Amino acid sequence: MFKEERKPEVVLEDSVLQDLKRLDKLPEDHPAVKYVLDRKIPKDKLQLMYFCMKFKKWTNSVHFKFTNENDDHPRLIFPFFNTHGKVFAFSGRSFGPEEPKYYTIKLDEDAEKVYGLERVDFSKHIYVVEGQVDSLFLPNCIAVAGASFDIDTIQKIKTNCTVVMDNEPRNKDICKQLNKYITAGYRVCMMPETVEQKDINEMVMSGKTIEEVVNLINTNSYNGLEAQMHFATWKKC
Repeated sequence: MFKEERKPEVVLEDSVLQDLKRLDKLPEDHPAVKYVLDRKIPKDKLQLMYFCMKFKKWTNSVHFKFTNENDDHPRLIFPFFNTHGKVFAFSGRSFGPEEPKYYTIKLDEDAEKVYGLERVDFSKHIYVVEGQVDSLFLPNCIAVAGASFDIDTIQKIKTNCTVVMDNEPRNKDICKQLNKYITAGYRVCMMPETVEQKDINEMVMSGKTIEEVVNLINTNSYNGLEAQMHFATWKKC
């Protein structure tokens, strides 16, 4: 099993979350816990997620957002903590077909939407992925939660990170963005054709171990001229 060396943990006890149920404190047969474990998210990450029965109602209780609380549903909550353990944003993921799949609410409008800051060790190499769920599988990993990878927080670690976008070489937008990050000087991952899954969670769900996924990323990441040459053959859009 992949052993992640961790920096000293930050105490995560923000009062914003006091009315929610943390997953590691719920029974394993609770639907939210079963949903997470069925996706093979590591059990030691349950403490980073919360269950909310009425997402819109709870959101309005901490930060008014919704003028209409009708059609409210349970959601899985991903709090965004800063390096001191303070919640500055949160995402609510639907359990079913409800749209949008994610709502992301910022409590601090000046903060960039970067998930995992309370856990990352900036003295070590950092993986940067798109989604919060994917970030829970990799060591020393943060997620940009659907935003651009080329933001101030990520720019500051450009020489010490690997950008891991979704594995979709036929997606024009993915290809455009990936080319942009290569040009900007980032080290980027481009999975080989043998990998059919589009993201890290799917790779793990398909049977790959976390060690295998990390090795795939490390051996298929490039920067500079090498990245440009590899991108020319990788893209299929």
